[in-house]
Amino acid sequence: MPVLRNAVAVCVVLAGCSTGSGATEPTVVTTEPSVTSTEIVSPSTTVPVTTQAASTTTMPRPLLYVYPFTGTKTSYGRRHHDYPATDVFGCGAGVVAPIGGTIEQTRIVDPWVQKTDDPATRGGKYVSMLGDDGVRYYFAHLESVAVRPGDVVDGGAALGVMGQTGNARKSVCHTHFGISWPCDGIEWQVRRGEVWPWKFLDAWRDGEQLSPVDEVAAAEAEDPNACNVARSAISAADA
Repeated sequence: MPVLRNAVAVCVVLAGCSTGSGATEPTVVTTEPSVTSTEIVSPSTTVPVTTQAASTTTMPRPLLYVYPFTGTKTSYGRRHHDYPATDVFGCGAGVVAPIGGTIEQTRIVDPWVQKTDDPATRGGKYVSMLGDDGVRYYFAHLESVAVRPGDVVDGGAALGVMGQTGNARKSVCHTHFGISWPCDGIEWQVRRGEVWPWKFLDAWRDGEQLSPVDEVAAAEAEDPNACNVARSAISAADA
């Protein structure tokens, strides 16, 4: 009886029951497999993001001086009437910035009238700039002006052309060149010149880097009220 033998075999294996002839119908035991439920939790994987702004550091321009006249041969004297300045001769020469800086004041018309001879207008058309070295440079009697107040220029940038405006109309074509410290407000007495420029022109023409900074600072220290006096002059507003 094959079916019985199979049942007995199952009984022996699963339950260890007797194989005698009186054995009852085998009991089938069903074993459910054990299932373990495991909850898988993903750990937080949030990674902080760091944003770094690109560097925008701007390096200052080097303080390099250049001879401020180009295009034709020029000459200048070692003295000037009344106050420290230099008249540079070489009609039609290009006038350029002696150093990088910012244009402070310009005059593009010539208001000088010989009859009244207002000292504030004697310079005719002019350019006044503040160099990156903190020194003010003034060029007067220009034929034309190539810049405007607020312009930022490099050393050697065109400022204008040497001419014969202002009271130079009754003399010869030249450019008045003055070096001074800057004053707040409008004035002409300090702007026209406070230190002798010729030795700086000599150096710059030869490619030497001679700075007027110390000499200008010393002159200002000797006359600390100069700007106040200049601003209070009757014709200061015409400068």
